[in-house]
Amino acid sequence: MATPESSESSDEATQPRRPRVDDTTGYGVAMTFVAGVLLALAYYGWLAIRGPQGLGQALPEPFYLLAIALLFVVELLNSRRAGLIVAVARAMAVAALYGALFVLAVEGGAYILDDPAVFLENFVGVTVVAISLVAAALVYVAYLTVLEAS
Repeated sequence: MATPESSESSDEATQPRRPRVDDTTGYGVAMTFVAGVLLALAYYGWLAIRGPQGLGQALPEPFYLLAIALLFVVELLNSRRAGLIVAVARAMAVAALYGALFVLAVEGGAYILDDPAVFLENFVGVTVVAISLVAAALVYVAYLTVLEAS
């Protein structure tokens, strides 16, 4: 004879579950850390492109296209079990987001190497890295929340 479910377990089934540490993956945490570092360097890349340098100063543009293509392929292969449409959509999103961050980060790294004072003066670089890591972690938690809601 089947026992009726308690109201407590049915409430848990209808209530949205908050993301937990168990929901994270090594890949997700690594990508979050990489995104935080890239975001910090991309800030300086944005400053460089708006100021003394132009896009393509650090590397020629074809190398940027190669990096974006590699990002697309890696994410496509990583997402292949999610189905073709989802895998291609995720690969495009990752290639666009991380590709833009990569391009700006390379330009920012070159800008910092040319003028280390922009990063080291008054420890501004430490603040930029800290804010970037927090922003990347918040985006990852928001991503986990969206996945959990769907």
